[in-house]
Amino acid sequence: MRSPHTRRAPACAAALLLAALATACGSGSGSDSEARGDTSRPTAPRGVTVQASSATSAHVMWKAATDDTAVTGYEVYREGKKVKAVPASKVMIDVEGLTASTAYSFTVRARDAAGNLSAPSAVVRVTTPAPTPADHGPPTRPVKLRGKADGNRAATLSWGGSTDDIGVTAYDIYQEGTRIHTVPGTGTTARLTGLRPGTAYTFTVRARDAANTSSPDSNAFHLTTASAPGAPANTAPTGLRATTKVQGKEYAVDLEWAPPKAYGEIRTYQLYLDGKMTTTIAWGDEPPTERATYQYTTAEPRGTSHAITLRAQLPDGKWGDFSDPLTVVLGK
Repeated sequence: MRSPHTRRAPACAAALLLAALATACGSGSGSDSEARGDTSRPTAPRGVTVQASSATSAHVMWKAATDDTAVTGYEVYREGKKVKAVPASKVMIDVEGLTASTAYSFTVRARDAAGNLSAPSAVVRVTTPAPTPADHGPPTRPVKLRGKADGNRAATLSWGGSTDDIGVTAYDIYQEGTRIHTVPGTGTTARLTGLRPGTAYTFTVRARDAANTSSPDSNAFHLTTASAPGAPANTAPTGLRATTKVQGKEYAVDLEWAPPKAYGEIRTYQLYLDGKMTTTIAWGDEPPTERATYQYTTAEPRGTSHAITLRAQLPDGKWGDFSDPLTVVLGK
């Protein structure tokens, strides 16, 4: 498939760049001064786990810490020595350069804007496996991904296991193309927490072998968490509709939706096909407030189907919730 391209809503890279710079620069008088007066440490990360991804790497995960102001990042320690630092948006990391058949211990600490470090998390230990024979190919694709929402902030997924010429060491769960969770290669289920109430999600799974080679994606699975009283307002585009028509030797797909109510202008959206970000839609002039439209073209054959979702960049620069998925079949 050719990447969809804009017929309407022309992108305005210069305007986006100026907006990003204005957000990044700021006045320098707010959060910096607040951070200097912050003497409270974040809480220690909980739920730390580690698993050997291969003979020379390990995957460390943890649950988000809290702080009276804000957690800005995490530091990962091996045998008490810092080996990785990640932003607050990440709660997992791969540590590479390890030695086969060797025991390691890991801890994680949270950091806030003032530089305060939390106490170390509980120590977690792992032993890397022995080197494996040469791995000649990726694992097979996980099949029949399915699941259900567990209330308004969690979900459980399950899938059919993959095979590999040497062995599957892990399964990675992706949300809209971003890895959010990993389970050992012996497992075919995962429970995801920290989701937002009343929000649509799209998940896929990849198998990984000892050579850190990943399989193709599983089928995409869509679910929506239950709403919750008092939960933050949903920031997803709504009323997503689509029509398809023949345009020369291609199909044109016309999309229409209602922008989210976000107390400000919505100028930028991301379009996802089957859980993968395909293109960015941006308005350089007056953005629509009631109904937005966008057209893309594709040379795929009649009957090809895709699950389409959208999310908007909110006035504060953050990405909002995903729209409910819409299945589009070319020629229908």
